[in-house]
Amino acid sequence: MKKFKPKLSFYELEYLTETRVGEKEIKSDSVYNLVEKLTGIAAPTKKTKFDTIWESFYLPVRRSGRRVSIPFSVMKYKDDFYISFRFTGNLKISRGNDEIEKEYKEIFEDALRFSSLIRDTNGEIAVKTVPYDYRTGKIKGKYVMDKLMPGKEKTRMLKLYEKHREKKLKTSGVSLDDYLDTAAVCYRAAYPKKAKGLSSLEMYKKWADGRHGGMLDIKDFNSRDEFMGWKKSSEWIGAHPYEIVFSWHRHGIHLYPPDEDYGKPYYVLGVTNYAYAGDFIKMAKALIKEEIPFHANDFDDVLNFLAGEKYFTVNDYDELRFLYIPSREYKNKYFKYIEWDELKVVEFK
Repeated sequence: MKKFKPKLSFYELEYLTETRVGEKEIKSDSVYNLVEKLTGIAAPTKKTKFDTIWESFYLPVRRSGRRVSIPFSVMKYKDDFYISFRFTGNLKISRGNDEIEKEYKEIFEDALRFSSLIRDTNGEIAVKTVPYDYRTGKIKGKYVMDKLMPGKEKTRMLKLYEKHREKKLKTSGVSLDDYLDTAAVCYRAAYPKKAKGLSSLEMYKKWADGRHGGMLDIKDFNSRDEFMGWKKSSEWIGAHPYEIVFSWHRHGIHLYPPDEDYGKPYYVLGVTNYAYAGDFIKMAKALIKEEIPFHANDFDDVLNFLAGEKYFTVNDYDELRFLYIPSREYKNKYFKYIEWDELKVVEFK
């Protein structure tokens, strides 16, 4: 394989990260022309009427004395280029004659030269030089989670839920009191010590989202007609009255009341943030024990998560995410379990 010999020394990755390249907008004809030349040698990955995107270019850098390369993408929107260096930062490049640090010109000169070498080696040099903490993949949760649900418990919970569903329990409508009492069954199951001595309403106020959309303003808590009338109104649109456990990240746990108009004569229990997966299962178990009609569409999925059967993405943005650190410890503990994605390179013209 040919050795890459940049015109100047490799740009230091540590410096790139420390200066946060994404904080700057570069206005320079010379840099703009280099990026235009770079995109001119490759076919776009994606093109719409608004923008054009080239993914999987690589920048040669030096990290801790070692020569490596990191992926970056280019998007052209209107007349400007937007450069995204994975985990490092972003640049906006426009035409102009402003004075700039010479390093920004060197970055794209080296990227151009390196692209020629990638093309000559059919991408082999990129495969050999991109560090694994800059690659993506997936790994099953059982290899990274500290605590797992035993397989026997998962099977037992599935059978409990299946038997509950087979009973086809129904309810013809509920009042606000009914709804809060059902939520209280969930609270006592998940938070027994903190819920002790609290009324159903106090529990709801303690753990729910708080944006009840007028639900707690209902005059007669025991009136099914009043609760269902409020539910059918548009008064609570945009609020979160059924998020019985609030979460700052996405949503927590929801308990939706029965809705016969939509063919659902049962409660619906759901969880969005997996941090509450264990609480969700405790709640479902309590509802089963009390023979309260409910469906939990996420039940299998949550059990798979707790048992470590769901995949975490590696070095990518997702709900379940695992960051791979280039160390001996991580290599010994996790590397063999990671299913790495194939490294992509731009399609050269």
